[in-house]
Amino acid sequence: MNWVAMFPGQGSQQAGMGEELLDLYPDLLIEEFEETLGWSLKETILHSDQSQITKTNIAQPYIFAISYCYGLEAFKKLGIPKVGIGHSLGEYTALALAEFISYRDALKIISVRGDSMQKAVENSNSTMAAVLTSDLKQTIDAVETLNNQGISINISNFNDGSQIVIGGLKDDIDYLKSNPIDLGAKRVIPLDVAGAFHSKFVSPAKQEVQNIVDKVEFSEGKFDVYMNVDANIADLTTIKQRLVDQIDNSVLFYDQILNIEKNVNPEKWYHIGPGNVTAGMVKKSISSKGIEIINSLDSLNTV
Repeated sequence: MNWVAMFPGQGSQQAGMGEELLDLYPDLLIEEFEETLGWSLKETILHSDQSQITKTNIAQPYIFAISYCYGLEAFKKLGIPKVGIGHSLGEYTALALAEFISYRDALKIISVRGDSMQKAVENSNSTMAAVLTSDLKQTIDAVETLNNQGISINISNFNDGSQIVIGGLKDDIDYLKSNPIDLGAKRVIPLDVAGAFHSKFVSPAKQEVQNIVDKVEFSEGKFDVYMNVDANIADLTTIKQRLVDQIDNSVLFYDQILNIEKNVNPEKWYHIGPGNVTAGMVKKSISSKGIEIINSLDSLNTV
């Protein structure tokens, strides 16, 4: 089957997620995880509450590891996908399952990425918000107008044809929540995040990520992965720089969806991992396509 594997990013975490995978993948989720990062994912799964797993340095490795294992289960049932994509952090899940990079090396990069991003935003007084719009071009133009007027925001994510995510100072995001008309939007919904990712606020994290990425060996993948920073297929000559640039550049997920639809014309799109967010983005972008969600072992029985 010609299908797309999609993996979620930060924000999809839920306390206790993946507990059912601990017995299936003790080598990955317990032994290799703890050997690589020095802390227990098992303890986090069993004993941490939602506030603890919202921290970037915890959430990112946790989501990656759980999504990776659900991906392995999905591949057993569905075979290898034609294409993979991931939303921000999820890009590493797609690349690891495609074998561009090993599970262990992906964990190493993600750990440094999460730590450095957390440090970059801790005292930045920044945040993010989802913007729901019926006219994407008008909203994009409005962002530029607001920047010219002194309200400094950027577009962190292009999620689908009716939603972007913006990042900026909390005061500016609060203003836009109360005044969505200034963005030509229906609603502006603040997100529960540590800071404004994929923006200038996390640019200080790039050097640390660059240092660890340069130490890791990448290989040719067994399926194509479209990348966030330019919505084009990963290749070994540019993959490292594109991962580093992803830190403070927009996630072009909407463009990735459109490019895959045009170039691959897949039969089905599968969200794999916690939540269901990427499925919703595809549904809003290409409503006629078959879309499935794999976020538990039970859900595999219905696909």
